[in-house]
Amino acid sequence: MRKLLVMSNKGGVGKTTVAVNLSLLLSEENPTGLLDIDLHGPDAPRLLGLQKTEIKTQKHKLVPVKFNPNLYVMSLDFLIDKNRAVMWRGPLKTKAIQQLINDVLWPELDFLVIDLPPGTGDELITIMQMMRNSGSIIVSTSQAVSVEDAKRVINMSRSFDIPIIGLIENMSGEIFGSGKVEELAEKENIAFLGRLSLDKTVSNSLETGKPFILNKGTKSAKEFENITKNIKKMIKGAMD
Repeated sequence: MRKLLVMSNKGGVGKTTVAVNLSLLLSEENPTGLLDIDLHGPDAPRLLGLQKTEIKTQKHKLVPVKFNPNLYVMSLDFLIDKNRAVMWRGPLKTKAIQQLINDVLWPELDFLVIDLPPGTGDELITIMQMMRNSGSIIVSTSQAVSVEDAKRVINMSRSFDIPIIGLIENMSGEIFGSGKVEELAEKENIAFLGRLSLDKTVSNSLETGKPFILNKGTKSAKEFENITKNIKKMIKGAMD
């Protein structure tokens, strides 16, 4: 099983959007899991229209939710009161992360896409220590602040000896700019996986619970299909 860590040091750059749509595309041909481990913003179920789902247990383990014949989803969102903020100190966060990683009854998978919390703090350290046999996909916008933050995640991934599959420039276009993520990838000798334009199709999907990749033929879907093809190519070189 290949574990793909979808990362960003900055919140709001579309990391969950990338993780959800990547897992859906991978599941078209391969059994795939989506693990939403962002403790303070577990939004993957909402993007898939699963936010009212109740979780089940079997053999003292959590049973992931089956979204389609090949995609299985697990998120803290299934386990908490959705109307209350998660106000946990370090030990409780660590325990929750360990449960989500170790106590899920996944079927046999080819890919496990993991939506990580933003930042480089305790939560990410715990996850990366437990996920050494993995590769990272780093998401950033082309804004200077976001690109600077992406450098820190690059350095963190390298410090844990986790291969970097590549960088994705999200929300690319006139508003947030374009090109700086590709420049960073070239400077750091990392693969540039592609751009996903800031587009109404993408923003609308966040509200409807229908991932934009399901709208085949749209500009956004075509862009992301190309990004996913590049990810598959880079996995072979970075993780095999």
